[in-house]
Amino acid sequence: MIGKITALTAVALTTGVVLTGTASANPSDKPCDTSDLVVSVTKDPTSAAGQQAYVIHYVAAGPHTNCSLQGAPTAVTFTKGNGHSQADGSDIQVLLDDPYGHPAPVNVQPGRPAESRILVGSQAPVTFWPSVVNLNLPATNGHTVTVGWPENAPLRGDHVELTAVSAAGSA
Repeated sequence: MIGKITALTAVALTTGVVLTGTASANPSDKPCDTSDLVVSVTKDPTSAAGQQAYVIHYVAAGPHTNCSLQGAPTAVTFTKGNGHSQADGSDIQVLLDDPYGHPAPVNVQPGRPAESRILVGSQAPVTFWPSVVNLNLPATNGHTVTVGWPENAPLRGDHVELTAVSAAGSA
């Protein structure tokens, strides 16, 4: 009898683990907030000819993070200093890569980061040397985050282009 109870308990526990794993993998309806994510920017070494790309990384901040991002970051500004300095790149126009597209939401969880890109023409003259980029998260009511800009990475020309968020590695 004890053997049967142990076997049934093992099956129940295994089923519970499988169901729990499935539930956490489901897409979230909860938009990501600044407390859900660690956001950073790095230079993309695989940029196309004539273009320099910077990757905005969105990584789960905790082991239970399960939230969604959709579209491109908004209200993007570049500044020198701590993000509130008078020196800014306000002459640089920010464009969306596909302003008419409706990208699918991307779920961010531990081990499942997301990313978007800032594209800059690499042949244009240097117009600004930012220290940080300020942006609203690509989420419903996306809150503003200030992220360090890669060192020795100037902005060139009079505009940058933003891409929609995608699962990391799929851009």
